[in-house]
Amino acid sequence: MIPVFVRLSGIDPETTVNQITAEQRRAVRQLLKNFTLTIEKPAPIEEAIVTKGGVHVKEINSGTMESVLVKNLFFAGEVIDIDGYTGGFNLTAAFSTGYTAGLYA
Repeated sequence: MIPVFVRLSGIDPETTVNQITAEQRRAVRQLLKNFTLTIEKPAPIEEAIVTKGGVHVKEINSGTMESVLVKNLFFAGEVIDIDGYTGGFNLTAAFSTGYTAGLYA
């Protein structure tokens, strides 16, 4: 995703961070806040990926999905340190935490 995001930002990939202008930083912030994806088709099962790790559940209010460390920062899905067997458990966690985070954000 990083190469795609950099391309969409319009910033030369060779630019060092200290050379990015205030206007470019604002543009990156807007891109982050409004970044959308279009899913064209599912990938083959052979390309499935399992993730592990992420934000520890003790750092998240499970009733709202808000960080207990940073106010107004909400988490959902695979960024949370939860994992389960295949067969929909991760999807269920992603959908339910996403719904809850969206409700309270």
